[in-house]
Amino acid sequence: MAQVKNHPLFTRFLVADNELILLFVDQKFDQVLTTGNHRIQSWGRTLDWTVVTPSELVFKHDNAAALYDQYEALHEHVQEWRLHNNEVGLLYLNDELYSLAAPGSRLFLLKNAGKIRTATIMLDQSQTLTPELLADIKRRNLNRLIALTAGVGIERKQPVLEVSVSEQHTALVYRNGKLLEAVGPGVYGYWRLNHSIETRLFDLRTQTIEVSGQEILTRDRVSIRINLTANLRVTDAIQAAQQVDNLSDYLYKAMQLALREAVGTRELDELLEDKLYINQTIRELVASDFANAGVELIRVGVKDIILPGEIRAILNQVVEARKAAEANVIRRREETAATRSLHNTARMMENNPVLLRLKELESLEKVSEKIDRISVYGGLDELMKGTVQIGQG
Repeated sequence: MAQVKNHPLFTRFLVADNELILLFVDQKFDQVLTTGNHRIQSWGRTLDWTVVTPSELVFKHDNAAALYDQYEALHEHVQEWRLHNNEVGLLYLNDELYSLAAPGSRLFLLKNAGKIRTATIMLDQSQTLTPELLADIKRRNLNRLIALTAGVGIERKQPVLEVSVSEQHTALVYRNGKLLEAVGPGVYGYWRLNHSIETRLFDLRTQTIEVSGQEILTRDRVSIRINLTANLRVTDAIQAAQQVDNLSDYLYKAMQLALREAVGTRELDELLEDKLYINQTIRELVASDFANAGVELIRVGVKDIILPGEIRAILNQVVEARKAAEANVIRRREETAATRSLHNTARMMENNPVLLRLKELESLEKVSEKIDRISVYGGLDELMKGTVQIGQG
C-alpha cells in the first residue's frame, strides 16, 4: 500500500507494486507515479494525489475523461473503451467475466490490473443470451451494469431478464410489444437494454374450471342452482395469446354464459328428464370458440342441480305418488294372473276326475308333512274314498 511522508521542503511517496498515484500540483495534473520511491518538492506548492490500487479495474475519477483527453501520460497506464448506443459490453479480467458495460459507455481501464479483454454484442442483432453467457452471469452474480457518464461511475440494475420455463409449460417472449419467440422447458436470458421485454407463461397440462353456484331461471320460471365443471387444455399458446387477453377469465365467462343459455331455454321437467342435455348443449356452444382460442375442451358436465325447498318437496310427493300407482298396477296385474290360473285349473279338473284326485292327494301330502301318525281303516278302498283318521301323537 502506498505510503506518503511529508517534510517541510518535500514529500516522499512510496508506491507499492501495480499501484499508481496521480499527482496534482496546485490543482493541476502533474504526473503519474509508478512503483518505487519518489521525492517531490512541496515547498511553496500544494500537492494533491489520488491512489489507484490494482484491485480497481475501472478508473473512476471525477474528471477521468478530461484527464485522459488532455494528458497523454495517462495513456500508458489507462486503456479507453467506447461503446455505441446499441452495444452492450463484456469486460473480462484474466479470462474471467468481470462486468457488463452499458450501451453508450466510455470506460477507462487500468492496464496494470491484469489481462484485460473486451467484447461487444449488438443489441439490434442479438436479443438472446447464449446459455454459456447466462450461466456465467448467474454464477458470478453480474446481472448489473457499469458505465461512465461524464467521468462519473454509475450502475444500472438487472440488464438481463431470466425466463425459467417448467415441464409441460411454454413461454411467449415479446420485445417492444411484438412476439419474439415461443420457448419450451428450460432457462433463457434476454437483454432488456434499449428494449422492453415481456413474457407470458402458459400451462399445457389439463386444467379444471369450476363454474359454481349459478342461480338460473328455467323457462317455466323455476330458480335452480347449478354447479358445472369442465376439463380443458391449451393446445396453441400463440393462438391463445393473440385471441384472448385473460385466458382464464375468458374460459370461465364462456362456460357461464353457455350454461345460462342451455338452462334458460328449457323447462325444469325437461332438464330433469334429459340429464345429458346441458352437457351436450354447452359443448356445442363453446367448443368452436375454444378451438379458435387455442384451447381444447376435453370434458364438461353438471355436478349438481339444487332445487328450492318447496319445489323439492313437491317433486318428492310426485315421485311417491307415481311409485304408489306403479305398485298398485303391479299388484292388480298379479292378482289377475293368479285368478286366471285358478280358473284354468278348475276347468281342467271339471272334466278329468283322475286329475282332481291327484290334486286331492297332493293336498293330502302337504298336510301329512305336518303330522306324526296316520291311521287307515278299511284298506286301500277306504283310503281312496277319503275315510282317513289323522292324528298327532
